[in-house]
Amino acid sequence: MNDDKKLYKKAIERIDELVDEVLQTCNEVADENHYDRDWVLDRFRAHFNRARKESV
Repeated sequence: MNDDKKLYKKAIERIDELVDEVLQTCNEVADENHYDRDWVLDRFRAHFNRARKESV
């Protein structure tokens, strides 16, 4: 495997870890505050997308 493929694979693995971390955090926030998990995830997604657009 060449260096570019190794770097890409490592990046994808880290992205997968980040996704798991965000989902876990959203679930914890929902559970601790008695919010619906889907609602928290939808709000996170909306705020993330807004922040992403503003950072470009």
